[in-house]
Amino acid sequence: MKSRTPDSLPRHPDALRDLVLQLLREQEEKDTEHARQIAEHCRVIAQKDQHLSVRDETIARLEMTIAKLQRWRFGRRSEKLSPNQISLWEEALETEIAAVESELDAVLAESASTKREPKTPPRRHPGRMQLPDTLARVEVQHHPESCACAQCGAPLEIIGEEITEKLDYVPGHFQVIRHVRPKMACRPCGTLTSPVLPAQVIDKGLPTARTLAQVLTAKYLDHLPLYRQEGQYLRAGVPISRSTLCSWMGQGEYWLNILAGACKEALLMGSILHADETPLPVLHPGSGKTQKAYLWVYRSQADARHPVVVFDYAPDRKGIHPQRFLGDWQGILQTDDYSGYDALYRQGRITEAGCWAHVRRHFYDVNQSAPSPVAQNALLRIRKLYEIEAEIKDDPPERKAQARRERAGPWLESFHAWLTEVQMQVAPKSAIAKAIAYALQRWTALTLYLQEGRLSIDNNPVERALRGVAIGRKNYLFAGNDAGGERAAAFYTVIESCKLNSVEPFAYLCDVLDKLPTWPHKRLHELLPWNWTNPNIA
Repeated sequence: MKSRTPDSLPRHPDALRDLVLQLLREQEEKDTEHARQIAEHCRVIAQKDQHLSVRDETIARLEMTIAKLQRWRFGRRSEKLSPNQISLWEEALETEIAAVESELDAVLAESASTKREPKTPPRRHPGRMQLPDTLARVEVQHHPESCACAQCGAPLEIIGEEITEKLDYVPGHFQVIRHVRPKMACRPCGTLTSPVLPAQVIDKGLPTARTLAQVLTAKYLDHLPLYRQEGQYLRAGVPISRSTLCSWMGQGEYWLNILAGACKEALLMGSILHADETPLPVLHPGSGKTQKAYLWVYRSQADARHPVVVFDYAPDRKGIHPQRFLGDWQGILQTDDYSGYDALYRQGRITEAGCWAHVRRHFYDVNQSAPSPVAQNALLRIRKLYEIEAEIKDDPPERKAQARRERAGPWLESFHAWLTEVQMQVAPKSAIAKAIAYALQRWTALTLYLQEGRLSIDNNPVERALRGVAIGRKNYLFAGNDAGGERAAAFYTVIESCKLNSVEPFAYLCDVLDKLPTWPHKRLHELLPWNWTNPNIA
């Protein structure tokens, strides 16, 4: 705005008034903009303070968790635990400590990039172990992108080498990958530089992706506890402690969670799902006892082009857990009729499909306890339904549904009439009466498969995915705590989805864990088991 002298002011009162009003409007606009800038500045400061406060609370929480786990680790052990159980108990705690420490390290690393210092100084880590000289070395040379100084353009001179060794597992033996990078200096400006080491699955860690893949598959595919893996490593001439293996497991969880999350997104895109749940004992530290938690498992339809199975950990068997997992998903859910799913069906978005295998099991149990002509008749009728399924299993969904209606439909009508008649003839509180009632009460859900060719006759597709959990439960007995259960769910999700897609889990994890540190998130779907191609197969 131009400065005004008394002589330049308007002489007429109206013109002078207009000028004053204009000046007042301009000043008001300036004041408004200034106030907006102050408010925005205050908002940014408040946001930063909130972020820093949350960070400090997170650090305090993680440190408290580590201290608590350490107390449990070195505290008094229950006499109820056998030596092997003590080893598994320690293994579970060490893995959990490693996972929490990894999370804490990530928060502290973020703190290092801010001006405000964290309340807790960076943790000191023990020195990196030296790999035995007896292991074969494979040298990888890393060359600089340019031999000219990035600061002044002068030629760089090699003044030494930086060597980083990684423990690598090749099926049958171990070797050492020796990364060699030249140290380079610029004499005119004093700049020191060397090529950047490629991103690793565990930053500054000892294992390659193949070694980490071996530890994970040995635990969750071969069901080998870490204390036994420690013995295998020692016999192979590699003295890796169980605590180190636990640390690798804890840090590897980060990458498996990314893959498991992508598997869940793919699963919920389907309109037909199977669901089941299985107990997972979770250790109560200090007592030598376990409490019963659960792995809930969800699987895509049996004939899905890209089958996927997702495990979800929960501390109990309450129906709120499938509600939380499925969210606003809509479709057909095939289950074993556990009451925990009932709330889903009442919402109207999800239709219940029944399981004939469970109906058969009720009649089978009755006949096993005491031979029953009624139970035997029911079993023969159910067998006929499965014979029809075997004959049409390779048909497309539309033809399969038509065949079911034409062949199984009349058979089921006869079966229903027979069950209704027999129900009136047996003792109301007998085992056979309960088996009949179980079938009749669920008849609508049990016969839904006649109308939908993509449905299975039973819930066996998802139950087969639980076999690995059952075997693992016998070998490592329990999870260390809730976080350990969540970790197991992520690992089982990836490994069992590989198996569903005829993908060898070890080969898959070797390749994917090597790629993930630099892989764009928007292309994550390319690394899922059904899209993955083994790079070692031409």
